[in-house]
Amino acid sequence: MRPTGGGRLSAEASVAILIATSALLRLAGAATTGLCYGESYYAACARHPSLAYFDHPPLSILVATASIAVAGQAGAVVLRLPFILLFGATTWLLFAIGRRLFGPWPGFIAALLLNAAPVFAVSVGVFLQPDGPLMFFWLLCVWWLIHLVLPPPPERPLRWWAAAGAALGLALLSKYTAIFLVVGAGLYALSRRDLRRELVRPGPSLALGIALVCFTPVLVWNAQHRWISFLWQSTRGMSEYQGIRLDWVLNNIAGQAGELLPWVWLGLVVELFRGLRPSAPEPRRLLSMLAIAPIILFTAVAAYAPTGQRHFHWAMPAYMLLFLPLGDTVHRVWKRRPRLVGWALAGPVAASLVALTVATTHVATGWLKDVPWLAGRLAGDRDPTVECIDFTALEPALARLGVLDRRDVFVFSDWWFRAGKVDYALGGRAPVLALTETDPRSFAFFERQERWLGKDGIFVTTKTLDEVRGRFGRYFARIEPLGTVSVGRRGKDELTLFLYRGVDFLRRYPLPYGG
Repeated sequence: MRPTGGGRLSAEASVAILIATSALLRLAGAATTGLCYGESYYAACARHPSLAYFDHPPLSILVATASIAVAGQAGAVVLRLPFILLFGATTWLLFAIGRRLFGPWPGFIAALLLNAAPVFAVSVGVFLQPDGPLMFFWLLCVWWLIHLVLPPPPERPLRWWAAAGAALGLALLSKYTAIFLVVGAGLYALSRRDLRRELVRPGPSLALGIALVCFTPVLVWNAQHRWISFLWQSTRGMSEYQGIRLDWVLNNIAGQAGELLPWVWLGLVVELFRGLRPSAPEPRRLLSMLAIAPIILFTAVAAYAPTGQRHFHWAMPAYMLLFLPLGDTVHRVWKRRPRLVGWALAGPVAASLVALTVATTHVATGWLKDVPWLAGRLAGDRDPTVECIDFTALEPALARLGVLDRRDVFVFSDWWFRAGKVDYALGGRAPVLALTETDPRSFAFFERQERWLGKDGIFVTTKTLDEVRGRFGRYFARIEPLGTVSVGRRGKDELTLFLYRGVDFLRRYPLPYGG
């Protein structure tokens, strides 16, 4: 594959090979690793189809609901396969946009670098989460927009505006951050005198109207639930405000760079600011205008919200667009110094493959804990991959206790992420609640606690008996231990779950946002 165009393979064939090869690698990883906290939670949500959910719009979760319905079960491959396929389509769409704006080989380089970035290679490209559909429909909306705002103008532009509106609506049904497409497109239109007049013509209004219609289910659900999702997302992290922390901002920037590979991230930032220059070509200006707002906002959020220290991926849809001008820049240099750039491209790809192989195999087996100089650092909860251990031993343990498939017993845990792991392990054989006064997420709306008054609850936790009685003693007539369940990898126990029976549920547990 030679981006100068003199090789045997075309850019299109090279992208097809990239998509097929990377999809097979992702499928292997999906089949051998457990679901992470977020994925288990979304899998639990998928058992409760809804117009929307507490923390997200419904599209990604309904994709999982459909997968479960088709397959008849909710295994890791069943849940992840649609997102692997969707990322293949996202890769092709990025290439198609790059081909139109800069040429086929710049488009291929953009697609290659996208697949080398860890956050896209694994998180977006494999996991059951809202970012998968968001990235695809984000790019699809941009695909229609570039035909509308860059020459040559399309015939029957209202059809193109309608298509852009539908893509925007589906992006909004994936994640609220899609609203930044409107912000970026508006900034770009205001920067060009000829496009300012377009803002008052029917096309943009038609697009926004179609997007609003697509988004109506989310509005209906929020209207029925006191606009809780919008309020929670818009004020997220404010309750933890501790003043302005520049070290948090630096940590957030470092996290973004790590998820993209540092040298790739640096190139993307350079392209962002190059595209904002008044002399920049229009395609580059458009992409930078679309990218600038979410990158600045989600980096700035880290200055006051601790949650920004954990969510480096929030700005990734914007960074995704910047792979396009970066692909063009790399291709221009390649034509002058092919060997140097060839090695420079091979570096991110090789580094990504090695890092992802190490990470994936450790998630699947925990083998890094056998490395002497890492054993102490990865002991217990200090190993972040512990969250990807499925609670596979939980279902047979509860089956032996005779509590599964009974209509007079419910199962509960004390946090949304652990409740998600429990729900995934039980495969829908028992209703699962999250009883916590801080953050039950969508579990607050799945079950009405009143229906369980007077019945028994099985508590799955990591807490001791004294802690459990101190927290839940007044909500049950009595609490009695039922034993423990060990979960881990390769037959090694890494986490102990304690089981308790809460006899006679006496009163509702106070959740923070009701249900």
